[in-house]
Amino acid sequence: MVETQKAVETNKKFYLSWSLHDTDVRLEGIRIGEKRGKKEGMNEAKIANARNFLAMNLGTHDQIAKGVGLPIEKIEELAAEMAKEATL
Repeated sequence: MVETQKAVETNKKFYLSWSLHDTDVRLEGIRIGEKRGKKEGMNEAKIANARNFLAMNLGTHDQIAKGVGLPIEKIEELAAEMAKEATL
């Protein structure tokens, strides 16, 4: 009986340590996901703002790139997409 109780206690400790580790891993995954989501959301907002500025013809491509925080290449790509959409 004593050995059975010792085995039960050992298994409880093992389960608890594994459970805590598993929780830590899940929480870290959640943190990483939130960070990625925030980054993607901010990038989408920058692109939306750039599209709005391009549509209103507010500034040069370089000015828009600096204003919204995107590379000039991305602004030129957006401008080309918008010009193509306008001709359809």
